[in-house]
Amino acid sequence: MRVVFSAGEASGDAYAAALVAKMRLTMPSETSFEGAGGRRSREAGINVVVDSSRWGVIGIVQALRAYPRIAGGYYRLKRHLASGEPGLFIPIDYGYANIRLSRHAKRLGWKVLYFIPPGSWRKDRQGNDLGEIADEVVTPFPWSQEILSEKGVSVHFYGHPLVQMAAAASQPAQRAGVAVLPGSRLQEVEQNLSLLAEAVKGLETPLTFAVAPSLEIEDVKDAWAKLGGTEASYTRDVYTCLKGARAALVCSGTATLEAAICSCPSVVFYKISKWLEVEAKIVKPKFDWVSLPNILLDRGVIPELLQHDATPSALRAELNKLLEDGEPRDTQLMAFSELRQSLGLPDCLGKTALLAAELLESSR
Repeated sequence: MRVVFSAGEASGDAYAAALVAKMRLTMPSETSFEGAGGRRSREAGINVVVDSSRWGVIGIVQALRAYPRIAGGYYRLKRHLASGEPGLFIPIDYGYANIRLSRHAKRLGWKVLYFIPPGSWRKDRQGNDLGEIADEVVTPFPWSQEILSEKGVSVHFYGHPLVQMAAAASQPAQRAGVAVLPGSRLQEVEQNLSLLAEAVKGLETPLTFAVAPSLEIEDVKDAWAKLGGTEASYTRDVYTCLKGARAALVCSGTATLEAAICSCPSVVFYKISKWLEVEAKIVKPKFDWVSLPNILLDRGVIPELLQHDATPSALRAELNKLLEDGEPRDTQLMAFSELRQSLGLPDCLGKTALLAAELLESSR
């Protein structure tokens, strides 16, 4: 019996690892777990036949550069799905490749469980073709379930997986220091570290980098040292780091939601290259917010310092507000409590594992 995952970015890799740990409790011992993933998937015992740890890109220029790498992995995974008996295919987010892979898997006779459909955070629209390419869909947001149900999709909302993943981490007795989440893509980290080094210069509080599994800790440590960055510690345990920190500096992305779920007041920043800035001026994307908590709450709870607004002095000023007791800190904590209530109970992974076991059995 085969289960094949397709996790295209760092967040998807983490979801696959967390999900397979629950699936091992509900499926026969002879079940094989395979697919596209990264470090987390390997550590969870998934046979990674395609390394997708460098699939994450931003913008057209980066996408063009990464296309040969992504396309090569995509076609390898297509061939892998065509080999042997079909079973259960679990694509995770990353619609660029996973929509096509799901359609291919269905044609080959696989059952498809789409975990976290692309754009599920949107409250105005969802994928129109999910009902055609997936037998079941598990979405992390209640409004996504409502929209997809109206389209005839067999969809389930069991809560957001990050709520369960964060709940499993220990809670330190006291919060202290600053958590730094510099990004999950190498391009992001390269753009952000010099900004961070200046922003925290002279900061008299412990600094801890939560390093994404798609990056090497030594690479981040060496880059920080070359910039003359203040003394810091490094970890991969992002949830314990965020639960123990007084405040956080977070590169825009899934990490912003992780910080909110862990009740860690944050400042969001984002720097892009000159090429991406030119591209953005041409494309002119329309958005009010870039961080997930602000998007989901539809208001600017977390300060967002983007591109030219992301200066060391501005970052430090916003951070100082959160390190002290007062309205800026209290406002975020109250909003995070509101947000967590909308994200459901911490049982998404267990219920999804049971659904996956039913689908796999029906594929025989």
